[in-house]
Amino acid sequence: MTGKEVVNWRGLKALGIPYSRTHWFRLCSSGEAPRFFKLGRHRNSPPVWWLHEIIEWLEARATAKPADAPTK
Repeated sequence: MTGKEVVNWRGLKALGIPYSRTHWFRLCSSGEAPRFFKLGRHRNSPPVWWLHEIIEWLEARATAKPADAPTK
């Protein structure tokens, strides 16, 4: 792997992201998830993401402290 691989919607699901398309695109547009881009100029060109950005996002979510966890 070169670190510059792209992943499509099926790849996101294969990585274990459980969200629906609607919710995932909502997260992307709000800046809570990595932004997608299109490989082609046509409007029906499928959205893709950089794999390394998705993995970094997953790792950050895994190490983040839950917001509703009680603090001592």
